Amino acid sequence: MRHVTSTQLKLDPAVKKALRVCAEELDALGADWAIAGATAMQVHGYARATRDVDLFIGDDVRLELIRRLRDRKLSPTAVFSPHHYRVAPAGRRDPEAAIDLLFPALGVESLGLLAAKRERIDGAELPVLPIQHLVALKLTTDPAIDPSRYLRDQADLVALRDRGLVDSTRVAQILEDVGDREARGRLAELVATSRLRTTASAKRSSGPARSTSKKR
Repeated sequence: MRHVTSTQLKLDPAVKKALRVCAEELDALGADWAIAGATAMQVHGYARATRDVDLFIGDDVRLELIRRLRDRKLSPTAVFSPHHYRVAPAGRRDPEAAIDLLFPALGVESLGLLAAKRERIDGAELPVLPIQHLVALKLTTDPAIDPSRYLRDQADLVALRDRGLVDSTRVAQILEDVGDREARGRLAELVATSRLRTTASAKRSSGPARSTSKKR
């Protein structure tokens, strides 16, 4: 029997509690939803500091979910209606800690929702965006539109690649499905850089060629 480990999230306790409430209501509504962002990357094996949790959610439950969360004293506020709302739970120690409710249009996010699988997190089974969809999402960031986010995403992509978590064939197919040629170009650069580093490392390991002949 396979032993299933549970990921322990390093989040503000109030955010953890709010996440459980969101999960209960989303499952009660039969919603398509999944944990995304840095929290999802932690579940897949790459942990970096984060203060919030991103949830991707099917838009068909948006109004009812907001009503239910308000009834449970979480009161989402609109960041960019109707696509982005934020839950800032009372009692949180970190004033920046929150849960972002994201209702994406068609694209990599919606494909990820359809492919999400439940993972054990803090003792509960919660849906998580697949790692290759997370990689694909980061590759869609346009440096001309959001340069600071692009730099963060590039750092994440390198870390994920170096940990062997990037399946370039699968990611390329996802980007092909959404028709993002620029993102596919960024993927090719990411893979090519990895090959160059591997080649350079192999050369350094082998060292200079030594002659076996003796001087006479």
